[in-house]
Amino acid sequence: TSLRRVFEEEYGISTAQAYAVTEPGGALAYECSQKTGMHFMDEYILEIVDPETGKQLGPGEVGEIVVTPIHNKVWGLIRFGTGDISSYTTQPCLCGRTSSRLVAILGRTGDAVKVRGMFVVARQAEQVCSGFDQISRFQIVVGRREERDEMTLKIELKGKTVDKGKLAGDLNQRFQDICRVRIDKIEFVAEGTIPQEHKTIVDQRVW
Repeated sequence: TSLRRVFEEEYGISTAQAYAVTEPGGALAYECSQKTGMHFMDEYILEIVDPETGKQLGPGEVGEIVVTPIHNKVWGLIRFGTGDISSYTTQPCLCGRTSSRLVAILGRTGDAVKVRGMFVVARQAEQVCSGFDQISRFQIVVGRREERDEMTLKIELKGKTVDKGKLAGDLNQRFQDICRVRIDKIEFVAEGTIPQEHKTIVDQRVW
């Protein structure tokens, strides 16, 4: 995103993204002039699936990209798991194309944690928290209480004059909009509580 901003705003160069994977044969999705996601190419069947079960997921649900090439009749690659995490949309594109679109590449399957049936990806959490200047550092901790997943967001603040109640409300709403799952608890912790080198999401559940 930062490179795109430099190319387009400073140099006046129009840019476009594509999503490609070597094993299925190259580019699987591409960005049009609207830049609102990457259109599925006709030569492949793209699915978003639960990486644990392989079950297909619907529009807006986060899962693994699985691809089947259909342009080569002698190529026996079926439902190849890319390991990449994304979601897709079926909303009409202003360019006129009617194909579904990948919204963004959110990370790898190892970066995602399933909470109450929904995948929470580190990059999505970072997207949420980066929108609040009051936050200096954060970490998500996932636990389990009485057979229910419980998600806690720990936050270090930049100053002491922050309205914590308002920030917590705004954060939870933004988190639900982006990640489609509700934070159970927001903890404001002292500076230095979260190590400088830390995992964005810590899964403490024991099965």
